[in-house]
Amino acid sequence: MSLSSKIKRIIQEEKLIDPDDRVLLGLSGGIDSTTLLFVLKECARELGFEIGLAHVNHMLRGEESERDEAFVRRLGEQLSLACYVRRVNVKDEARLTGKSLQHAGRDIRYRFFTEIAEGDRFTKIAVAHNLDDQIETFLLRGIKGTGMKGLSSIPIRRDMSIRPLLKPPRRDIEAYARGHEMPFVEDSSNAKSVYERNFIRREILPLMERINPAVRQRIFSLLQDMTAINEIFDQKAETFLREEVQREGGDVSIPLEALKGLDEETGYRVLSKALQTLAPSFIPLREHIRLVKKVAGGVRPSGFAVLPYGVRVRRVYGDIIATTKKVEVRASDTYPVKTGENRIDPLNVTLHIGVVEVMESGLAGGGSVAFLDQDKLGELSVRTFVDGDRFVPLGMSAFTKLKDFFIARKVPREARRRIPILLSGKDIVWIVGHRIDERFKIEKETRHVLKVAATMSPGCC
Repeated sequence: MSLSSKIKRIIQEEKLIDPDDRVLLGLSGGIDSTTLLFVLKECARELGFEIGLAHVNHMLRGEESERDEAFVRRLGEQLSLACYVRRVNVKDEARLTGKSLQHAGRDIRYRFFTEIAEGDRFTKIAVAHNLDDQIETFLLRGIKGTGMKGLSSIPIRRDMSIRPLLKPPRRDIEAYARGHEMPFVEDSSNAKSVYERNFIRREILPLMERINPAVRQRIFSLLQDMTAINEIFDQKAETFLREEVQREGGDVSIPLEALKGLDEETGYRVLSKALQTLAPSFIPLREHIRLVKKVAGGVRPSGFAVLPYGVRVRRVYGDIIATTKKVEVRASDTYPVKTGENRIDPLNVTLHIGVVEVMESGLAGGGSVAFLDQDKLGELSVRTFVDGDRFVPLGMSAFTKLKDFFIARKVPREARRRIPILLSGKDIVWIVGHRIDERFKIEKETRHVLKVAATMSPGCC
């Protein structure tokens, strides 16, 4: 069966496109989205829908980005299709919002697609994810660590968005492009294994196929099973949110006793969804939910925790109240951090944490980067200066009061409580921008090096 016939059947079985629909296709110019364009053109003749094109120039790859935009515009003219283009400096957007380049780019694209669809009466937005994208995402999430919810398959439709290519593997797409001598552009970065997804695609999956040539289908079957299980938990969470959670004046209120009656997984999803209603860009991690539960289960009738994106959670007797309203941050408030990007708005700092093999400058942690012996570290968190803090400054053998350390370095009194402090358990690891602790330094015997890079926002330190 040809790829066009497969996609036509998927469209009909999944009810992705109705006759007289107007479909806006997100077109990068690469092989996946261009194949989807030509396949949809074939299907449109039989199924009776219209197609428009939308392209975002992220301005990340210089001449290649300009080439891609020109290709999409030219293709739109050749096929007599409406073509919408937006140019956005994604680096600037990522810097302003604190998001990763990938996250910022995705948000920009979908915001643009939705804007065009609503303005010009498009009824569907088509994007070109395929089976291999699902497999790669599954492996990446599994390697990095994710909860059960993170192991669901990509939905074939969500609101206006549809993914007609989701079920075919990439080899079918490549065969279609070759067979039709189809024009498309190639992103040179796709050939570089330094990027995680490319490494999975080019290095990991071929090795897995040596063990089981059908590994892609096996993973896809597992994804379908996980998706079915996730739907059960999601339905329970949605019922709880609808019946028990109150939203008023920008706050979210969750009754504590009702929350305690939920199973662990449903409770996690209730809290995650409730927090995301306040900050849509915030993706709560298990560490964040554990912190909320610590507040909920504390012996004091009033507890407090501060999370990324300005989300603040407090316990008020029988309720958990979440808000983004400004609340005075106490020096003792701690913020859990882990590998990856950790944005800590109350302290005006973002910590980028990862394991590295090659040492760079910044060993002493005197600037914005510190290198630490990972095997000496426990659970990491960040807070600011508390009276009585002590650590062993790099190069010394005895504990020093942090207050004395600041005085010796002539750090103004008013600035001391704005300086982020990285902790391992209760031990100070790094006075960000000043000095690491001698106990966590890199030594000859060090096997695993953890790099912590701090990006300060205005008003910090």
